[in-house]
Amino acid sequence: MNLEPKTPEELLETCLLWPPSRHLGITREFLADQVAENGQEHVSAWLYDYFYKRLRPSYLDPYRHTVIPDHWKDAARLLADNDRLLISGGNRSGKTAFSAWWLMQMLMEKENSRIACFSMTAASSIRDQQPAMFHMLPIEFKHIKKTKTTNINYSQKNGFTDGTFILPNGSQVFFLNYAQQPDILEGLEADAVWFDELVPYHWVETAEYRLITRRGSRGTGKMLISATPVTGWTPVVNDFVAGAKITQQKEASLLQTSPPPSGCRPGHMPYIGECVKESSGVIWFHSEMNPFQSPEEMKRSLSGENTVTIRLRAYGWCEKATGNWFPKFGKDHVVEPEDVPAEGTNFMCVDPAGSRNWSALWLRCTPDGRMYVYREWPDKETYGEWAIPGDKVEGQMGPAQKPEGRGINEYKELFLELENGEKIEERFIDPRAGGSQQATKEGGITLIEMLADEPNEMWFTQAPGLNVDQGVQQINEAMAYNTEEPVTMINEPKLYISRDCGNLIDCLQNVSSAGADKNKFKDPIDVLRYLITSDLSHVDEKTFAATGGGTY
Repeated sequence: MNLEPKTPEELLETCLLWPPSRHLGITREFLADQVAENGQEHVSAWLYDYFYKRLRPSYLDPYRHTVIPDHWKDAARLLADNDRLLISGGNRSGKTAFSAWWLMQMLMEKENSRIACFSMTAASSIRDQQPAMFHMLPIEFKHIKKTKTTNINYSQKNGFTDGTFILPNGSQVFFLNYAQQPDILEGLEADAVWFDELVPYHWVETAEYRLITRRGSRGTGKMLISATPVTGWTPVVNDFVAGAKITQQKEASLLQTSPPPSGCRPGHMPYIGECVKESSGVIWFHSEMNPFQSPEEMKRSLSGENTVTIRLRAYGWCEKATGNWFPKFGKDHVVEPEDVPAEGTNFMCVDPAGSRNWSALWLRCTPDGRMYVYREWPDKETYGEWAIPGDKVEGQMGPAQKPEGRGINEYKELFLELENGEKIEERFIDPRAGGSQQATKEGGITLIEMLADEPNEMWFTQAPGLNVDQGVQQINEAMAYNTEEPVTMINEPKLYISRDCGNLIDCLQNVSSAGADKNKFKDPIDVLRYLITSDLSHVDEKTFAATGGGTY
């Protein structure tokens, strides 16, 4: 683009080449109307003002003068409110440009910041990420090269020298790629990490631990993921999108006659989602939101494509192909611990998981018919994840599954300690494990009988729920409500999960039929299934009558 036009005609052509001009309504027809109404001299003067005050500075010094679209502002707000953000964007929706702009703000505003930028390969980093970051550098830094405190050496062919640059305030950026080993992050305490396109889940997991130490008053320790999910519903997408509540949606001009995704009005696509996981957000960048490209070009490129492709390429939306057991589980099913009602009837269930740690849940039935899972063991905060998403949909064993060598009496002591004197109306146990014979010196004895022995006699009932499909259905019925309407007293789920039960929440998001019995997310789901199929109800102590609850 000619940044030094000499004549009004050259100036006109330069302005028309700038895509934001079209979004601002500046077209050849518009200018012709203005000339007819106000005269050539007036329009020429306005063009000069527009060029020198807006267009030219935005190209020469985008750090200070770039056009900030509304979806960039919304993404920046989400990053301010959360530690992690997924930008799932359509093609040329501005996700890379936004990421570079937002990271440059951090580099400039926070001295000695450390930022790691990841791409698929070294070549894709030089092609995409590095030019975007160089473009956003303040103009006065683009020709500094190297001083005692600064090192900025960039070429279009090779990117930044040694894959890094250092600003005068001590802030530094490292350009890395997924072909390297994840342990490259072990020695880096980053203020922010930017993963661009198709990041493997184990990189996200590793980076999370490196960012924790940076979180605090500086507003750092941020993880930004930008991608067009061309490979579908990956574990990373699932981590953000599964169960997310669509809080904002935008009109989709290319899908006016197509059925919308769940939770959206006809002719609209998701825009902002509230994730189940704490301090996480997701935003969908629509291609037609980008002021730096022509909407007509996007429409032409997708002409004749099917709905799935248009949703992906223009709106960053991918369909979930793997069959999660609980598609309705989402943000509205998770409550803060302090919001679990104190009044109610408590139940407990345990699954003695063979060579793994036992898995246990506590559920409270309230007088109004709701059910709250208010405690889990092992809990995520103390013992870590029960299962971890991986490259395979069945996941992998988490640290919470690893046995600690507890015997039966130690488990009983643990449960009583956690309950701290609260009344448990009834306890349930995996019917197979509870009824199986255990070899003792005295002969065969069931696990239920051993749990009932002294000390700390603890009486368990064999749970129903041997039919997995039936149990999953009843859980889904307990979660059911009209997701397209606001949650009210007459439109709400019956089952809620305390945020303290982080492992159960993760498992509800990730469990599927994939891997069958080998699915690592299955054990806490089995415990919940046993509880829900046990026909639980609140017991009124005054009348000894059961109220609410029941099967669904």
